[in-house]
Order: sequence, then structure tokens, then C-alpha cells
Amino acid sequence: MRVLLISQYFPPETGGPPNRLLSIANGLREAGHEVHVIAEKPNHPEGVIREDYREGVFDERTYDGIPVTYTWVYTDPEKNFLKRLSFYLSFMVMAVVGALRTKGDFDVVLASSPPLFVGLSGWLAARLKDAKFVFDVRDIWPEVAVAMGALTNPVAIRLAERLERFIYNRADGVTAVTSSFCNHIQDVASDQIPMRRVMNGTMPDVFQQDAQREKVQEKLGVDGKYVVTYAGNHGLAQGLPHLIEAADLLQDNEDVEFVLLGSGPVKENLIQEATSRELDNVRFLDRVPLEEAAAHMAASDALLVPLEDHEIYRQFIPSKLFDSMASGRPVLLSVDGEARSILEEAEGGLYYPAEDGEALAERIEWLVEHPEEGEKMGERGRAYAQENCTRTVQARKMADFLEQIADT
Repeated sequence: MRVLLISQYFPPETGGPPNRLLSIANGLREAGHEVHVIAEKPNHPEGVIREDYREGVFDERTYDGIPVTYTWVYTDPEKNFLKRLSFYLSFMVMAVVGALRTKGDFDVVLASSPPLFVGLSGWLAARLKDAKFVFDVRDIWPEVAVAMGALTNPVAIRLAERLERFIYNRADGVTAVTSSFCNHIQDVASDQIPMRRVMNGTMPDVFQQDAQREKVQEKLGVDGKYVVTYAGNHGLAQGLPHLIEAADLLQDNEDVEFVLLGSGPVKENLIQEATSRELDNVRFLDRVPLEEAAAHMAASDALLVPLEDHEIYRQFIPSKLFDSMASGRPVLLSVDGEARSILEEAEGGLYYPAEDGEALAERIEWLVEHPEEGEKMGERGRAYAQENCTRTVQARKMADFLEQIADT
């Protein structure tokens, strides 16, 4: 089977979406299939195409043995609605042109969103290549944009909803990362569409960094402390201010240290708030490569997986949940719904209500007082992640689904 994989994000860009698509591409190859990827020229997070990719409109390369057509896109370091729209639309067009440039026929075109516009690219490419079209949904748009206030114009909302239905109804199959997303898609489109949940997943080998624990603790000077770590994007969606509130409530507990590792638009506000409260139990560290972040997670005693207190997020399963469980540390999760069900099934940590600093402080105090229970949670979470939540397992599910669609 020949698969054309269209994704706006792909390595060498970093982060969850590129890594997930790389795992799917490798999973398809391991299943004996041929894969060709079309992706944007790397520009994230700076908003500037990297210097070694600037020559020409298309750049044909291989990544990890996978042939990739990297396409020009409109980029700008300053982000606003029109510039983001131009960014997405430029890739939508260039991806179709890139598909036309690929040689030979394909059995399946797999287009991964967001952005939603990549679904149009996938549908058009499938028609041009006489292939089946499968749409991979990692976020439900425009519902998320509307819920978060990013999309407010009534006309734009109606157009986006029509585009969403158009793409779903023209897909030969749809995959989504949560059961809630699957239900939404079937409500919006049709329950007759072949559907498969293909979750995000983790890479156990990357997050089994126990051997680095003492080294990182010594480097940070936190030996003997109970280290609670958040590692990831410092954005609005994560609802991070309550971490500062919890740290304030636990300031008298000299055993507890908070570590916030990463970067993002709200980081400076968090630093200012911690400074204004004169907190000496919160440490802010810069963003580091994945393997180094995994070592920091291993050096922790509990790992935070928060999201903002909004009903829409109850449909989400943060990929950080799988990585945190794979690290072998108890997880403090503030995402209700499917994510909470997974954590409780794994018995890998504790849930607390979103953006509730007092509840988080109480959970941390309990873990400090019950270290053996915390260790058992970490062990159970790691075992569950290794059996059910690896990217290899999820890539195999994707390969099976695409084979099924190609044979129909």
C-alpha cells in the first residue's frame, strides 16, 4: 500500500504533532507500506523558515528514511488572525501542488489536522491521485476556536462549520484521538463514516530516564526535596496560574519544590506573580530538548498535567498524560472526562479540579505524606502506558485502519 501523508507539521519541527506523525509514518513503514510525506518548511516556533530550507518553493528530502516534500508557506513572527489564516491557506494550496508533483499513484491519502484546511488538501489530493481519503483529527475545529473565543465572527463560524461537515462527509474514513472527538464527528456528519480512535501515545524508551534522576537532582540542588514538575508549553490553555497559588499555600512546607520547565506566552506573568508573592519554592527553567525534559521528569516526584477549566477540554486527552505515566512518576491531572478515566483505570495518579490551587496543594501534601503510595502509582502508570499508550501501538492501529479503508 502506498500512503501519501499530508501534515502541516513534521520533523525537524519539534513538539507533539510532528512527533506523532513521524511515529505514524514509521508505523506504516514497519507494516510494509510505502509512505511519502508533504509538510511545511520548518518555521516553528520562530515564524521564520529555517535558513537551510529557504531555497526554492519545494525541498525534497528524507527524514529518518522517509521521503518528504517540504513546501513553502507564508510565515511571520508576529501572529494575528489574518496572518495565521494566510499561514494555513498557503499550506493548503501548496500541499495540493506538492501532491501533484509526487510520482505514481497512491492507495490512501492521510491528512492530519489541525488546521482544518489540511482536510481540503487531503480530499483534493486523493481525487487527483485516485486514492481513498482518510482524515486524522487531533483537535475538533471550529468548536475549540469558538469555545476559547478565538473565533467570534458569526459568518466565519458558519463557514467553518460548513467546511468541517464538507470534509467529514467526503472522507472514506476518519480517525480521531479521543472517543469524544469520534462522537462529535458522527454527530456533525454521519454515523455511517468508518471511524477509529487512534490516540496520541508515548515513547517509553525516551521517558525511562531513571538513571538520570540523581544527576539532575544534584544539578538543580533539590536532593531531599519533593519535586513537583510541570514540563511543557506555558500557554493560556494550560491554566497555569493555579500552580503559583498552590506553591503559595505550600510555602511553609520546606520539603516541596515546584519546577516549571518550558516556554510560552504566559511564562513572564507567572514569574512576576511568583516574585510578587515572594515565593522561594518555585523554579522556572527554560525549554530544553525532549530527552533533557524527560530527564527532568525522572528527577521529579510528581508530574503535573493541567488544562484550563473549560468544558471543551473534557473531550481532550493531553499527550503529556502518556509521557508522564511513562516516566514512572505519579501524575497530578486536572482534566476531567476521558483523560481522568485513563488515569484512574491505570491507578497512576490523582485527579483534582481544574485551576484549583487549594485542591492541588492538598493532593501534593497527601503524596508527601504517603511516598510509598506515590511510588506504586508511578509504577502502575508506567506499566499501563507501556502496554496501552505507546506510539507504536497507536501507529499499528492506524496502519490496520488504512489497510481496511484501502481494501473497501
